[in-house]
Amino acid sequence: MEGTQRSAKAIATQPSNSLPPSQRGIETLPALDAAFLTIVSLVLISALAALVYACLPKRWQHSFIFKPPPKTLCYRCRYFSQNPYLKCALHPATALTEQAVDCRDYCPNIEAKRVEE
Repeated sequence: MEGTQRSAKAIATQPSNSLPPSQRGIETLPALDAAFLTIVSLVLISALAALVYACLPKRWQHSFIFKPPPKTLCYRCRYFSQNPYLKCALHPATALTEQAVDCRDYCPNIEAKRVEE
């Protein structure tokens, strides 16, 4: 009887790696493996996003870059209109661009000053 109890103890204390695959229990991932998988997945997603961005045509890439509008006084000028087809009566090609910053024909709109005050 003592011989069977010893063999039962020996079977119970065997490491799980020595058991055949059909008798092994479900093993859980340690916290280190979960963190490693998270980091690897983030790197793969970032690489995929960079690859997609690199393959986009240049005309689409400029829409993802934030460029602040030029600081022009066109909105306060009397010759500026809210018409999307003709913004400025004197210089329609340079209205609301960087060339309009030093416009020599700038004339402040009196109504615009009243609204701002």
